[in-house]
Amino acid sequence: MRRRIVTVLGALAAAFMLAITPASARGQDPSDTIKVDRPGTFQYERSCNHIYSLYVTSTSARAIKGDNPVDGKAWCDGHAWLRVMGDSLGEWRHDAREVKLTSPNGKFRWAYIKGCSDCYAYIVYP
Repeated sequence: MRRRIVTVLGALAAAFMLAITPASARGQDPSDTIKVDRPGTFQYERSCNHIYSLYVTSTSARAIKGDNPVDGKAWCDGHAWLRVMGDSLGEWRHDAREVKLTSPNGKFRWAYIKGCSDCYAYIVYP
């Protein structure tokens, strides 16, 4: 009987934890601040005060490094980095300002964004 009570209490605790965990919970670099996290749109601020954005649909993906540092603070050396999954996982592409890719057949299933070659990569679904 005692074992059954412990099992029931454990199941209730697990259900409670799942109910209160936000749907957008994700791993992240502890020095980054996530600003927007919803399907198709992701935006975060790196510790060097630049905002990076990713917009992804089944037909397009666009990674952008913001024009200006937040509050005029330090400049990030990194680029906007983008990698997409279509029929297969593509190579990383990057640019100092913006990277755009298209899939005429609507095959993009997700995309990654990061702010430098060895930075944490965030996955975003359309």
